[in-house]
Amino acid sequence: MITESARPGARRRTRRQVIVGTTIALVISLAVAALPYLEIRGVAAIPIAQALVPLAAVGLLVLAVISLVMRLWLAALVLVIGAAISGIPTLTPVEAGQACEAGTPMTVLSFNAKLSGADPDGLAELIRATEPDAVALVEVDETLIDAVRSEPDLAAALPHRTREVTQGQASGSVILSTFPLSSEEDVPGSEFDQVSAIAAVPGAGEVRLAAVHPPPPVWQPNGWLSGLDEIAAWVDQTPAHTLIIAGDFNASFAHPALRRLSSELRPGAAAAGPIPWPTWPEEKVVPAFTAIDHTFARGADPVGWESFAVEGSDHRAVVTEWRLCSESSDAE
Repeated sequence: MITESARPGARRRTRRQVIVGTTIALVISLAVAALPYLEIRGVAAIPIAQALVPLAAVGLLVLAVISLVMRLWLAALVLVIGAAISGIPTLTPVEAGQACEAGTPMTVLSFNAKLSGADPDGLAELIRATEPDAVALVEVDETLIDAVRSEPDLAAALPHRTREVTQGQASGSVILSTFPLSSEEDVPGSEFDQVSAIAAVPGAGEVRLAAVHPPPPVWQPNGWLSGLDEIAAWVDQTPAHTLIIAGDFNASFAHPALRRLSSELRPGAAAAGPIPWPTWPEEKVVPAFTAIDHTFARGADPVGWESFAVEGSDHRAVVTEWRLCSESSDAE
């Protein structure tokens, strides 16, 4: 039997649980909610933690459910708000409407070959299966490029390429293309090759293609941040013809620098919906948890997106189908 004297003590314990639970929920939610907006030069821990924000947002929702079970209503509300504030910036932007009403189809494959160690047969088979019009490869050397292009059918399908890559397993970037390439230039912002060229696409005119690979933030946080901003500046300064930029950006939408870079571009992953499907790390004990391999475009609509594992690489290959604006169309 519960006595009258025991009830005030129980109420005090309940009140204390509410205060403690809500305080803990508030602290955790504020920390997670602030992450997608932080940028402090030289602090590698911040971009690394930002890569985990989508998982942290899900974690907040799990804690909210636990709080509801414990009848900590205010704590649950705080956790849901924290999950929304932190999670929304990490979603793939999905725009309503189209850049142009009609256009030329173009498929682009983008892949980080991980120190040129990706299986050439696996990569060749993926190219055969997806039939891309252009392939952007980073962390690739001439040996791997030659192994893929030595296949007669692939050499015929992708007869054009950008210049010979810089020696080394990690430095090289190359664009292979069905269409003739011209006006090659470097894209600034990385110690790795970042190459671009104009493809002459029938029905769409000149399409500037770029393969990018800014340095990772783990050991080079300043170079990583500067690299993304330099790529963004290059995009802004590139003439208004159709642009497709693909590669390993070493950043997800949880990073402010990538959101700045892509603010005037359309993400290919939008064709798969707002959920940021992870592309790294593949072939690890921990499943892929962050989306850092992207394809963006100006003057084109994304109409299809898929990712594929290729043995020997810790990145998933990304294949994006685009509808390019016709030569007579004006991109919005």
